[in-house]
Amino acid sequence: MIDDTARDPSSKIWYALPAGFFSVPIDALDPEPGSEEEMHLEQALALVLDLAPEDERDQYVGALRDVRFMTAQMRSEGVIACSLGMHYADDGSSASSVFTVALRDIEWAPARITAVRAVSLRECAENVGLLTLPGGRPASVSDTVITMPALAGVPSQDLYQCNLYIPAPSGTQLGVLTLSSTALGSRKHYRDMMEGIAHTVSFHDPLPEIEGAVRDDAADGTSNIADDIASDFG
Repeated sequence: MIDDTARDPSSKIWYALPAGFFSVPIDALDPEPGSEEEMHLEQALALVLDLAPEDERDQYVGALRDVRFMTAQMRSEGVIACSLGMHYADDGSSASSVFTVALRDIEWAPARITAVRAVSLRECAENVGLLTLPGGRPASVSDTVITMPALAGVPSQDLYQCNLYIPAPSGTQLGVLTLSSTALGSRKHYRDMMEGIAHTVSFHDPLPEIEGAVRDDAADGTSNIADDIASDFG
């Protein structure tokens, strides 16, 4: 399935996600003050609150306020896309996750140096690996377990986090793809999945090339595109 954002002429990065991920409309959750989008959001939030039980309405208000705050924080850090995932882990249990994509402007440097520098600058980088993506492009990956501090009403908890660092061909931008989950037992599953996602990342529109290949496959009676993409995820 091709998301509408993949055909947006203003898009700057493309990637494939396995089944089970659902896009979060972060632009709609953090609209410009006074915009039409903000008015639509306020109307939607009012509808939610009208449907909420009266004795729980304050909790709903707090949760909605937290969502807007977190969305604004993500956007301030360069996050341009966010998805929620729900799928089966290797042991058969269900695992949920949050996947974000950030695009950051950087000073020019050779791509391999950028990839190594990005992963080494993390305070808690573990299990660091270097990847070679299609076309010989370099990237880096690391994963770790961090402890989130306790918040009001929410106890502290361990969180698995995996980060991909993929330099753009221009050398002046860095794609940072992050997956976080409380399902620590699914660590290997998530690491393999993220490395598969890395092999689908592109900084130029890949759709004409993919669609052309699909037409050629259909003409000669073969269709390898789905298999090629599926193989990226192991």
